[in-house]
Amino acid sequence: MENNKHILITKACEYIENNLSEKITLAHLTYCTSYSERAIQLLFKKHFKLTPFEYIEEQRLLKAFKLIKTHKNEKPVTHIAKDVGLIHLGRFSVKFKKRFGVSASDLAKS
Repeated sequence: MENNKHILITKACEYIENNLSEKITLAHLTYCTSYSERAIQLLFKKHFKLTPFEYIEEQRLLKAFKLIKTHKNEKPVTHIAKDVGLIHLGRFSVKFKKRFGVSASDLAKS
């Protein structure tokens, strides 16, 4: 049984990673894993101590951080945020600064 849980997490994480720029719903995760919404929620809590949506947001923030560091002034921060599926720019700014201790725009300037 534990092996199946690992497979679910692996499939779900791969789907999330490959679709960060898209809207990801529990329905998408149930389709790609063949598990119920409740099973997905429970396993994410068990493995990551996060809900699936908290995990998705964390992955988006991490990818945005990497892209900002990589592209610096080549690409506007707002475009990077949208590229990783963070469309509410005000919330993105607040969450980014809370997560990394620096604003996205300051990181781009550094």
